[in-house]
Amino acid sequence: MAVREDPEQNEDRALARLIPSFTGLRIVEVGAGDGRITRKFAAAAASIIAIDPKPEEIELLRAEMPGIDARVMGIHDLYLPPRGADVVMFSWSL
Repeated sequence: MAVREDPEQNEDRALARLIPSFTGLRIVEVGAGDGRITRKFAAAAASIIAIDPKPEEIELLRAEMPGIDARVMGIHDLYLPPRGADVVMFSWSL
């Protein structure tokens, strides 16, 4: 029987290869949901903007991580000035 890998673990490994350190980075997470990914780099990042169109998800994120700039919105409503972020992440969202 084949062993199935956890897709979140694959994502974690890929993320660590692409961005070994989040220290001092300005990060935008699109489709943040309840902050599953945001939690992984929140302590190291200089700033985080987490967006999701679902108010209930953003409420959970705000309750758990009050220092995060969490916004109820879709990507089409997000404005970033030129060079306004170091990393923009979009994972597990449609």
